[in-house]
Amino acid sequence: MALSKGRTGEFFIMTEALLYALFPILIVHTTKLMPPILFAASSTLFSALVLFVYLVVKKQIRTLYNPKAFKYILGVTLFIVIIPSVLIYFGASHTSGVNTAILLQTEILFTFLIVGVFTRERITLKKISGALLVAFGAVIILYNGDFSVNSADLLIIAGAAFYPLGNICAKKALELATPVAILFIRAFVGGNILLLISLLFENYTLSVSHYISDNFLFLAANGVFIYCVSKLLWYEGLKRMDITKAIPLGMTYPAFSLVYAYFLLREIPTFYQLLGFIVIFSGVFFLIKKGKKTIELTI
Repeated sequence: MALSKGRTGEFFIMTEALLYALFPILIVHTTKLMPPILFAASSTLFSALVLFVYLVVKKQIRTLYNPKAFKYILGVTLFIVIIPSVLIYFGASHTSGVNTAILLQTEILFTFLIVGVFTRERITLKKISGALLVAFGAVIILYNGDFSVNSADLLIIAGAAFYPLGNICAKKALELATPVAILFIRAFVGGNILLLISLLFENYTLSVSHYISDNFLFLAANGVFIYCVSKLLWYEGLKRMDITKAIPLGMTYPAFSLVYAYFLLREIPTFYQLLGFIVIFSGVFFLIKKGKKTIELTI
């Protein structure tokens, strides 16, 4: 039986969450081996190279020229690639993988605030309930028996605050351009700007070529699976559902991060992390469960 448009979108977003769950582990590990913004820039440019090859093979180079979409794609580049990468990668280099994964979930709260102001999407009581459950699950995991937020954690929260603005731009851009074209332009422009920022402000103990060759596997994994495959899945899902439903679904990835951390880093989840895991998936159930009636709220 064929899936409906909404269910197909949910499938894409949940698959994206499974892949993106590797991001906190990759970023925390690799930023201890090389300058954080250089890692962000190198990964982003690597993804641009892969996407360019794809466009050439598929003979879709012409799709890059779309003046009407440029302003929206530049918005995506600024609010999803440049500003958040500087804040999040630097912050992640001074905190844990679990904190990085969980604090990125604050994007949910910023989404409901920003989407309510800048768009006309209707936010239902069911969506709010599901999103709050997901956010509450994140708080439980972050608490973990003791609240302690440092400046690095605050940088990650600040970076997450820009994502909803980028997603609004992405929603507009998807009406005018293909997902691959959007991803390539944002990766090429954003990656070069991040590289310039790194060269100007970061301290290197090795040459750029040494950093890249020594950490090529991590750069490739971040560039291909996180910045290419997962983002293509994200955009395909975003085309089929509301931002306010897509983002909380995508924000289930920290639960998967806990699983990856156990198998890859041998980190055993605590009671609070497991409890948060359950609460997060309860929120997902609220978001994807079809009801006979929903209460519409105007925000």
